[in-house]
Amino acid sequence: MKKINIISQNEDFAEDLSSQIIRVLPEAEVNFAEKQKNADLYIIDENEDILPEISKITNSAPIVFLSSTKDAIEYADIVIRKPFSLLDFLKSLKENTLLPRVRRKECITFKEYNLYPVKKEIVSSTTQDIIKLTEKEVEILKYLYTNAPSIMSKEDLLENVWGYCADMTTHTIETHIYRLRQKIEQYGGSQVIITENNGYRLNI
Repeated sequence: MKKINIISQNEDFAEDLSSQIIRVLPEAEVNFAEKQKNADLYIIDENEDILPEISKITNSAPIVFLSSTKDAIEYADIVIRKPFSLLDFLKSLKENTLLPRVRRKECITFKEYNLYPVKKEIVSSTTQDIIKLTEKEVEILKYLYTNAPSIMSKEDLLENVWGYCADMTTHTIETHIYRLRQKIEQYGGSQVIITENNGYRLNI
């Protein structure tokens, strides 16, 4: 990862993050131009409004969004909640484990379904029905897909999809899974999510 572009309205934060990145990745070239088109990685700090534009000018470079309020957003490959561990961030960047397997512009395929995360829709390849999903439903499917064929416990989903919100319980997960199944399987398609050992796995 040679060219990294940091976009932040906080110049001190951007410069400090840049120096820390160069310390662990001395070969990296870090820039701050908002419309740089040839970066290998974009790190956007809080400015959600610029995400659609950045997503348009880059076809392949991943986008990392740093946010104090958001857990997920469609134009970013990964959202990191602030405050975050700089040590963990730099380590994952250096070891190339920062980004998820599923990219924002990719189509995820399982059984007869094609999931388009950015569009928040899933399409049946047999009936061509298009089913609109909520952001949380997309996150559930992406998480189960990323970890397939393993069984994910309700606690796993709470931690990694909901971030252990204080008002979230396992009943919330059960309700979301039930509604997601009903929505996708309403036209008689294959079962999407399998309940097993008090957890869930994607039927791939």
